[in-house]
Amino acid sequence: MKQIAIRKHFSCFETTSDEIHDDSFGEHLEKLDEELRAVFEKYGLKMLESETRFLPYQKLSVFNCEKCNHLMINRDMNPTKFDEGDLYSDLNWVVYDGGTHEGKNLCEECLPVTHRWGHYS
Repeated sequence: MKQIAIRKHFSCFETTSDEIHDDSFGEHLEKLDEELRAVFEKYGLKMLESETRFLPYQKLSVFNCEKCNHLMINRDMNPTKFDEGDLYSDLNWVVYDGGTHEGKNLCEECLPVTHRWGHYS
């Protein structure tokens, strides 16, 4: 039986509101997509879609975990996280929950299990 496998690839880059407004990074992303298509084709894959979403660091309390460097939202600072609608539903794999412990921003995997947002430590 024939099947299709769909694989997601996530990447991130830092930008500014000005760059978003004037789309100055757009050319770089177009070149990147061209190169990615060529790499995918080399392995018999097709690049079907790409999408860019912008998450404001301060408004959403986005940080890198100070232990493992994973992207996280500090739920102590932003208890509502972000809208769980369709736009962000797949970002749970990319942007973890997290919080502050002993003055450090730590993701849910690095927080102690006793912390409100800690799950795995």
